[in-house]
Amino acid sequence: MLVRLVLAIFLTTATLFCVFGLLTTLEPMSAVTQWTWRGIYGLILVGNIAGLIHLIRGMLRR
Repeated sequence: MLVRLVLAIFLTTATLFCVFGLLTTLEPMSAVTQWTWRGIYGLILVGNIAGLIHLIRGMLRR
């Protein structure tokens, strides 16, 4: 249970970092660079959310 909690905290902080990263792509820069970073942050964000859902479902089943 403790390991799941630590992983959930880690994934939550990584998710917040990705949200911040997506917000920073709104700053002026070249379009190719913007969409590249949006894609990277977006994919990592989706992975983090999927991992959090998996961990939370496992905690609630016990």
